[in-house]
Amino acid sequence: MKAVSYSSALALSAFLAACGGSGDPTTGSDPTYPDSSSSSSSSNSTASSSSSTQSSSSSVANHCEQMNTVVGFASLGEGTTGGAGGTSVTVTNGAELVQALSAKGADPLTIWVDGTVNPDNSGVDKIDVKNVSDVSIIGVLDNALFDGIGIKVTDASNIIIRNLTIRYVDTGEKDGISLEGPANNIWVDHNEIYNTLDSDKDYYDELVSGKRDVDNVTISYNYLHDSWKTSLWGSSDTDSAHRRITFYANYWENASSRMPLFRFGESHILNNYYKDVSSTAVNSRMGANIRVEGTVFENVKNPIVSFYSEDVGYWDLADNIYTNISWSNPSGGDIIAGPGTDLDSTVSYTPEYEYSAMPASDVVEHVTTYAGSGKINDCL
Repeated sequence: MKAVSYSSALALSAFLAACGGSGDPTTGSDPTYPDSSSSSSSSNSTASSSSSTQSSSSSVANHCEQMNTVVGFASLGEGTTGGAGGTSVTVTNGAELVQALSAKGADPLTIWVDGTVNPDNSGVDKIDVKNVSDVSIIGVLDNALFDGIGIKVTDASNIIIRNLTIRYVDTGEKDGISLEGPANNIWVDHNEIYNTLDSDKDYYDELVSGKRDVDNVTISYNYLHDSWKTSLWGSSDTDSAHRRITFYANYWENASSRMPLFRFGESHILNNYYKDVSSTAVNSRMGANIRVEGTVFENVKNPIVSFYSEDVGYWDLADNIYTNISWSNPSGGDIIAGPGTDLDSTVSYTPEYEYSAMPASDVVEHVTTYAGSGKINDCL
């Protein structure tokens, strides 16, 4: 499919300057998927060392271009560029992060997080990204840890959250990252977010979630694991905003349910990897349309269902792999995509943006190699 770049070269160069990346980030383009081994060889034994160096540099550049590409709904509208083209600041604790956000003016802002953020050094029970636009929060190398505190995005637009580790959020609303509308053009990318299953199922809440009128969101390359409640979109059966969310190349592991639980609206689950899910993975409810494509389910109970709502949701299934899956017996108005591995679609749905799906056979190696924090340090 045809690639779609940023609407202006200025926005592109500004993003590179703000992020320090070596790849050209683009919005909504068709990425070319690299070999996860990042190895290269030459059949020409006389090739010069300079040619090898150029080839290696080209490979790195191509990889970074892919990693810095916004795929999915967050590429729509004016795109999602965060703090590109504006000022930048580095913070080392929660108080400095809170101050940087409160001091933001009209210019775009990139905040580099180089240290641990927790309730004690923040003075708050959550990091509020509220009533702002054009902000990036990006971790420095492997150094950005949000320990016991999450991020809430409210009444905001054009927000990027990348390369953070967020864990054990037991303050505020107990979500790792939560979006509350009105909010649009949000990119949550290359983070690791987790709780623990060695707790009561209601002690922590979601890893990443959204409610009310949240639109044009992409959740990509995140490692989401060890959680009872994982990703809720729509707070109840009456939260009827038409949300549009892309889940791209995420690794969901050792979790119980809600991956996602999705009410109303539209979602595209593209090239994700689900492993060791004990209750439900994709739960489409209240008329939602979800396309599940090029995705791998391994050791998963109830991979695709519509459970526990007054009205069912729908799914369009394409080129997925199912290994060692099992099903509950649906009751009442609940439905499952099974039984067995010959799963049926219940709707025809394709998202309105352009994209390229990698073969499902490549997903496990690719996603386990690149999903999570600390995986794109050379590209930031």
